[in-house]
Amino acid sequence: MRIENKDISLIIPTINRPGNVDRLLGTLQDFGYLNRLGFKPVVVDSSMDKLTKDVAKKYFVDYIPAIGMGKSKAMNFAIKQITCEYIAFLDDDIIITNTNWLDNLMSNFTDNNVAYVSGRVIAANTGNEAAKKWEDKGALNKGSRRIEVGNKFFNKFRLKGVPVNLVTMGANHVVRREIINEIGAHDEKFGPGELIEGAGADLDLTYKILKNGYSIVYDPNAIVAHHHPDSLKELRSKLFLYGISDTAIHMKFLIEFKDIRSLFQLIYRPAQNLWRMFKSLLGKYPLSADMLMAGIIGNLIGPIKYIKYKNYFNKSK
Repeated sequence: MRIENKDISLIIPTINRPGNVDRLLGTLQDFGYLNRLGFKPVVVDSSMDKLTKDVAKKYFVDYIPAIGMGKSKAMNFAIKQITCEYIAFLDDDIIITNTNWLDNLMSNFTDNNVAYVSGRVIAANTGNEAAKKWEDKGALNKGSRRIEVGNKFFNKFRLKGVPVNLVTMGANHVVRREIINEIGAHDEKFGPGELIEGAGADLDLTYKILKNGYSIVYDPNAIVAHHHPDSLKELRSKLFLYGISDTAIHMKFLIEFKDIRSLFQLIYRPAQNLWRMFKSLLGKYPLSADMLMAGIIGNLIGPIKYIKYKNYFNKSK
């Protein structure tokens, strides 16, 4: 089903990766998205040089310089400059693989209570050991089952904390613009290039959406592909940073939103990685013990880092 009557901007945040942007825009062009009425890709570039600007010019897409900004600041900066009913987001290491990606996402906005729709992310490459191991673990792929959650889901977890990660996919999602205006955009303490790296800003956004009574949909038919890490060192670093943000964001939920349920997540996250490490030592888990240890260390650092930088962030305002 083609969704024609929607005004959609696509934000592509990037820094120092013109090759990635070229690859993504090339696949958008190959599948006809750049000719689509009402669809406006916007490259938001934190680089110091003009290489990415030249790529955007090559494909005749909008370009917003965000020099020196981390990812969350850059996206928030771009959001203030664009006008549209819906805002889509793709990371620069994503590629488009079909003509139905956007229509499948947009078809889920069936009523005004649906605020956020995420899609499935599969592997674009498994030709190296790091990419294969991460994909075997699950990587960014949330599976083949459609999920729709709302206020009942948010209030369901009396002791466990809200598992917003089940429906959050920062690399592939669409949000209603009016919802961002209402609840606020990305927490600028979190995200690549920010004080607390990792995926915390994405988890924070979906938490706020559910907290304010709106619904979220994960649609496995809205498929894009992701270029996984090329080396084990890169994968280990990614798991470390994810480990930090996984607990730092629950520290935020606990302190700023007074959500005591997040206490469970602060304990559960490192315990889960510890159990996975034990399974790995028995040869029953795809990731190695040292990678899982990196995640555990990140989990333990996360709450401390959040408290440290929350105070820093408040003082700097």
